[in-house]
Amino acid sequence: MQSSNMGVAHNLVSSNIMDCIELSPSLGIVEVSIPRAPIGKTLAETNLRAKFEINVVAIKRGEALIIPPLPSEKFKEDDVLVVVGGIKGIQRLEDLS
Repeated sequence: MQSSNMGVAHNLVSSNIMDCIELSPSLGIVEVSIPRAPIGKTLAETNLRAKFEINVVAIKRGEALIIPPLPSEKFKEDDVLVVVGGIKGIQRLEDLS
């Protein structure tokens, strides 16, 4: 596993991407600022796994780190999501901004 500015990170050009660890050329773990659409909704309501084929493995909220986030966890405006998934799914999540 390597932290990379190539591969996955190269294909994810966005000011909302905070960090990326490339697992393979098409798969990564990414820290991303929450898009507007999911704010105020629960993880279950957003159905991110089914819609974008990504998994939210953690939520950074201020100094707190929520691992694992429960399906009932509501997203807040300044949340940072830690997601694992493919480039296409992460890019589609980014398109919600």
